[in-house]
Amino acid sequence: PNNFCVKLPALSNTAHACVRTRLPARECSALSRQPLLLCMTDSVPPETDGPAEQERPASPEPKVDEDVASQQLRRNLPGTQACQMWRWRKRPIVEHKGPLAIPEHIQDLIRADISDIGRIYELPSPDTDLLAWQYEHLRQFVIEFNFLLVALGGDCTPETCPKMTASNEWQYLCASHRKPQDCAAIDYMTHTIDGSTALLTTARSFSDRSHVPASSAKYFQSMARRLYRIFAHVYFHHRQTFDDVEAETRLCARFSHFVMRYKLMSPSMLLVPQEAYEPKPPTEGAAPL
Repeated sequence: PNNFCVKLPALSNTAHACVRTRLPARECSALSRQPLLLCMTDSVPPETDGPAEQERPASPEPKVDEDVASQQLRRNLPGTQACQMWRWRKRPIVEHKGPLAIPEHIQDLIRADISDIGRIYELPSPDTDLLAWQYEHLRQFVIEFNFLLVALGGDCTPETCPKMTASNEWQYLCASHRKPQDCAAIDYMTHTIDGSTALLTTARSFSDRSHVPASSAKYFQSMARRLYRIFAHVYFHHRQTFDDVEAETRLCARFSHFVMRYKLMSPSMLLVPQEAYEPKPPTEGAAPL
């Protein structure tokens, strides 16, 4: 009298049932063809002949120090506050293992001191593959260029910037089409980032992240030139956004240093003036911040 059952229809998605129930595929296949019987019990306990047994209090689960766990796993655990993210200890390159050793080391250097640009782009050891080092930095830059586009928000639209220009002297055609053509600035920048992402993740040219063949490094220069044009447009046409992002990330300063250090661009191609991203020395007599 205290129990009642509800007959539910058969599961319609076998794969979903396998994931949720963690049953073997054969049992899940059989389960998907059978109706599911769900039994529920109301709140009145059934009568028993003997005395009711007293429930023992559950032993408390051991507490886990989330900071220690995050340090050991090098992961942002669920519920981590934004100000506490990526707070694990920076490790030298020799302690990083696996195919992601170089990108993890690069991100450690950026988070440790974003202003130490020389150290971020210095080859960490003679054993590090030079082309793989450049390749991983380009991947990291592409990730950060996405944040720059997000910061533009609604300031750069096909109406406000119908063409991809840098000041009144330079206009660029979008090479993401079969024939280069005019694109609105926001479309040009999006196409450039998408194209760079697709190229850097293709297995045909970059099948092994720990070793980059010399034949694939030929793409680095053209990719660097196209990505740099994003800085030029944002600087000349959305100066406030450029200044805000640069003050927080030093993205243009880091990219300019990187392409000069590894000769991916010539100095004449750097349209953004150096004083726009170099830290300004304190004026004489000014109080320290």
